[in-house]
Amino acid sequence: MPYIYIPFLVNDEIAEKLKAREYERVGGVIRRSNNKRIVVWLRQNGEIPTPTGITNTVFRIIAHSTDLRNLSDDELIEFGRYINEHPVLSGFNFYSGTRTAVKSIVDKYDRLVIRNKKEAMIYVKDKRNSLVNIFSRTYIPNLKHQVELGMINVVYDETKNVVDFIKQN
Repeated sequence: MPYIYIPFLVNDEIAEKLKAREYERVGGVIRRSNNKRIVVWLRQNGEIPTPTGITNTVFRIIAHSTDLRNLSDDELIEFGRYINEHPVLSGFNFYSGTRTAVKSIVDKYDRLVIRNKKEAMIYVKDKRNSLVNIFSRTYIPNLKHQVELGMINVVYDETKNVVDFIKQN
């Protein structure tokens, strides 16, 4: 089932209180966490951002349930590299068993690209199913679950046009 992300614009004060967990968003309202009184009704404002670079790939996968099999070989390698280098996304317990495998594939691909791009492309085609299985069967479903539970927030920085993931305490 695909997820729908709706952009809401809130002022800085409300944003800070949301981060501090003094307020919480429930559906189309923001309310106080302690007594559940509504602070503000939210209205959709603007379009869903379309960030650039690898964050666009990650955002498409999380926000729009893009099928990993539809990614190009380069995007799949970049996705693996991004996850392994990201301080939040690489640290999940459910990823610990496969992190080394993904790192090995990405590292070998990087070494092969320097020597022979054609050989690197053959290698990634050979490892493509492994990467797709790792990400689509365990990683993405678990990541989406963490986002749904509010353990991870997907944050869009409008000034940098970047989507990032922040772990909640």
